[in-house]
Amino acid sequence: MSVCFILNPVAGRGKALGLEKTLMERAAVKFPGALFLRTESRGHAIRLAREQSTKHDTVIAVGGDGTIHEVVNGLMGGKAALGVVPVGTGNDLVNALNIPFEIDAALELISQNKPRPIDVGQVNERYFINGLGVGFDAWVVKKSFSIKKLRGNLVYLYAVLATLKSYSHSVLNVDIDGEKKQRRLFMLTVGNGPSLGGGFRLTPEARLNDNRFDICMIHQMPTMAVLRNLLRVYSGSHVKDPRVEMSRGQSLAISSDQPFAAHADGEELGYDLTVLNITIHSGALNVHCRY
Repeated sequence: MSVCFILNPVAGRGKALGLEKTLMERAAVKFPGALFLRTESRGHAIRLAREQSTKHDTVIAVGGDGTIHEVVNGLMGGKAALGVVPVGTGNDLVNALNIPFEIDAALELISQNKPRPIDVGQVNERYFINGLGVGFDAWVVKKSFSIKKLRGNLVYLYAVLATLKSYSHSVLNVDIDGEKKQRRLFMLTVGNGPSLGGGFRLTPEARLNDNRFDICMIHQMPTMAVLRNLLRVYSGSHVKDPRVEMSRGQSLAISSDQPFAAHADGEELGYDLTVLNITIHSGALNVHCRY
């Protein structure tokens, strides 16, 4: 198997860089002659993955959800499968795909398990593999990038609480498979996988290989109601709240007369958007996983 590793040295607050030597030593046993590349800036993994997508059987992302997001965008249209050695903050996709966190186990999975086809979403010209958010959680993503002293799920939890002070709602026109509606929404989530933001199970029934999105629309509600539902989101029981509207579909169009914010896989799409067109590509990417 011809393999290329793309390592994000700042993933996991720098943890990935500290593991680089160990990873190279372990990989030399499983994948002799493997190519190792290191990203240098945001967006670099896309270019690296695109360059390697026709040269290798598997391109392995070493990092978190953000690194995986970039590598996926580079692999689309190529022949290479996706492998993952998880070293990140959120790791929602890794958990959904049952990819082990220990280096040797992750490498063993890649070397021994045949890759499986996974659905990939597309928003305008960008691809995403796990999920997309409009409204509140997009502002949470922006806040999380400024938090330097916390790690893991605490980053997202702190960012959520900080963002609650300044955010209210967005008025969105939502078209799901041709069914049009206008909503005053606290947030809208398009889930390919079940969770975002480090364990927030906003679309708990979502499957990565069912050729459809699960869509969660949380209507505008008072801050105290948001806080109560925040606890429920970890278990997915927020869906029982009548102000939470769940749906499924293969294509969405989201628009508004007022600019709104959005993210894909925890990566910023923008904060002054007015139109998003979202579609799903069934089984578009082969991934080494236990799904």
